Amino acid sequence: MTKWQKYAAYALAFYALSVVVIRYSSGGTGWGTALLLAAAATPLALWMGWLRSRLNERAAEWGRRRFRPWPEERRR
Repeated sequence: MTKWQKYAAYALAFYALSVVVIRYSSGGTGWGTALLLAAAATPLALWMGWLRSRLNERAAEWGRRRFRPWPEERRR
């Protein structure tokens, strides 16, 4: 699977799960409303996941540049 196919599969799975959860967890929410709410929630959730991974990568990079290495790493 290519990277984009994997992202598409994750998005589709999240969308389907969101529709089912919204439909059956809220009392009286119809299918149309559940589909629309899931369509709004899916890109937001994917963006939040991307943002989290990017912040973690940047924090790790900042930590490597900011602090002195451990003594074991200085000898290399």
